[in-house]
Amino acid sequence: MGAGVDAYNGYGQRGSFHVIERQMSAAVELFPVFARAHLLRSWAGTVDVCPDASPLVDRTPYRNLFLNCGWGTGGFKATPGIGWCLADTLANDKIHPYLGPFSLGRFVTGALVDEHGAAGVAH
Repeated sequence: MGAGVDAYNGYGQRGSFHVIERQMSAAVELFPVFARAHLLRSWAGTVDVCPDASPLVDRTPYRNLFLNCGWGTGGFKATPGIGWCLADTLANDKIHPYLGPFSLGRFVTGALVDEHGAAGVAH
């Protein structure tokens, strides 16, 4: 389970009781038996998430330097697909069509993907 991302940009790595309380409240609503559970540990730290909760996968202005970041906590699920698309991009020297929406330029044009509901950080 996770509590999602902060509503603002920050690099704090401390947990807080209100976040744990909110997350456990949601968990108990889904699984009432969790009300008797004891919390053993929690984790707090930075997660690389873009403002629209979608990754950055694009070439940079520097030769042979590509971005593949911003996946949040769910990037491991996309590894096979993104590997295939990046290999195709490198082999053909042009961005694979599937990667187009995830370009860095979307923050300039305003064509954000906005996948908060599907992202691995929307727990």
